[in-house]
Amino acid sequence: MRKQFKGRVPIRTGGSIKGTTLEFGNYGLRLRSDGVRISASQMKEAENVMMRIIRPLPGVQLYPRLSTNIAVCTKGNETRMGKGKGPFDYWAVRVATGRILLEIGGELHEQVAREALRLAASKLPGIYEYVSKKSEAPVLGFDKAEARPQENAIEKLAKNPTEDYRIRELGKSPNFATYRR
Repeated sequence: MRKQFKGRVPIRTGGSIKGTTLEFGNYGLRLRSDGVRISASQMKEAENVMMRIIRPLPGVQLYPRLSTNIAVCTKGNETRMGKGKGPFDYWAVRVATGRILLEIGGELHEQVAREALRLAASKLPGIYEYVSKKSEAPVLGFDKAEARPQENAIEKLAKNPTEDYRIRELGKSPNFATYRR
């Protein structure tokens, strides 16, 4: 296995909704805070907490939407500089804002799904929101601004001139042209 760079969590700037809406289940867990890096042990613990609630219910299934694909290497504390990067430590995944992490599908009550997802979110870093099929896709990026009415800045300055503008206009008059070099 090749050691990887630390990398950065991607910032979604386009209009794509890939990975931000439910596909397999009826309820899900979506990241609301800034992007985070989640370790495999954190993901596994969140899945275990959900399975404790879901397992007794017939026909209900858990769909993890992410797989840990980044090998994280760490170096010990109080180690002198140099001598390489450090050995492999654990697997992790980078999660961008608005991504769905876990989904629950099948016949189950909404309150049961909400409680299972709340407990799973408590085991993960970041702030999460509960989503269902009725929820809308997240709006990422910037809000549209209202267009300002067009105005002529020179006419506006002529009506109410600043000191700088008044001096500049006086310099254009023919009386001052004789004193220029």
